[in-house]
Amino acid sequence: MCSTFKKESNQSEDGLTNKLDQEECELLWPNFVSRISSPTVNSLHLHWSLLKNASVYRIDKFHKRLGWLQLDWTSSSPITVTNLEENFGYRLRIKALAVSKDKRQYVPLATSPEIIACTAASLPSTHCLSLAIKKGQQFLVKRMLRRRPSLIEYPASNGFLPLANAIIQGEMCIIDLLLSAGCSVHIGNPESGRTPLHLAFYYGHQPSARILLNKKARLEATDSNGMTPAHCAVDANQLEMVKFALEAKANVEARDIYGWTLLMRAVVMNASMELIKVLVTHGADLATLDGVGNTCTDLAKLYHRQDAKDYFDKVQKFRLEKSDATADAVAKANAITRYTKEVSRVGWNGQTGSAVARFSIKYTLKLKTMLPLTRRVTGYTSFSDHI
Repeated sequence: MCSTFKKESNQSEDGLTNKLDQEECELLWPNFVSRISSPTVNSLHLHWSLLKNASVYRIDKFHKRLGWLQLDWTSSSPITVTNLEENFGYRLRIKALAVSKDKRQYVPLATSPEIIACTAASLPSTHCLSLAIKKGQQFLVKRMLRRRPSLIEYPASNGFLPLANAIIQGEMCIIDLLLSAGCSVHIGNPESGRTPLHLAFYYGHQPSARILLNKKARLEATDSNGMTPAHCAVDANQLEMVKFALEAKANVEARDIYGWTLLMRAVVMNASMELIKVLVTHGADLATLDGVGNTCTDLAKLYHRQDAKDYFDKVQKFRLEKSDATADAVAKANAITRYTKEVSRVGWNGQTGSAVARFSIKYTLKLKTMLPLTRRVTGYTSFSDHI
């Protein structure tokens, strides 16, 4: 077991030497001083105060998921740390190591406090491009991309790529420029997963939505919440965009991660009744269940949308009556067809033109019962007229 030592700021370097024979005994680096100089887009110079009896130094960087990772080795200060990302902040540390007494390995001697370092941004930077887009400076954006085409691949401080930011601002000229420069219509925000088409529908910018669809943007693309662009339009209460989505054959029954369809989200997100009626008119199913078994009517009650609940009740009543009427009409039409076939069995007397029935009295009685319905359907005033 490693002995526990009290960490004191005035701990001497000679005391550290006496601990080399005990593995993994890492103590606070006494009187540690560090400095960052000459940062570039992918490198920086790291200076620090050397530790007596230290043979080598290991430079580590912190990774959010993997923890501390080895970056470089050196035996002296300063060192140029390379292969870094552009315009990126790093958490660094220096670990001093010395040769063990058996001369077979290096053992930790001390670990420095964390060092915060940042690489430089190449000019023009993503921030400059973002500001130019925000101010609608089309020609400035064009000059920046001409000098540094890779800018289209880097997100701005809000996490969105240049094309997404242009759509948020509604700058059609810049949108055309970015698409011509090679911006992808499929890549969304790294965190939310929302594509440029999601943003166009959310902000109600129909011209940019048309261009994106012409560029093969997917109308059924989903973000991290399982929402399609049409869901975003419903959330923002964008009536015209919802109509546009339905005209473009968007799936009215598309579901998000909660199992909510477009109509369900319209109820939950307090969308207007006009938008709700448009969805119902386009065949939204009122009986569909969400992830926990609620219908649109249940959600309307749960979220205190009395107007929506009353409307759903009327629609369901009308649809039920229409279904019953359709079933009755089909049954009557089938009956007419069946008895018309019996009438077709009637023969003709060439001299008198009178019909001679070749079917039984039972069918004759049934046909008389159906005569009023036959008149309405065929327009004949009597049985003899029909035959």
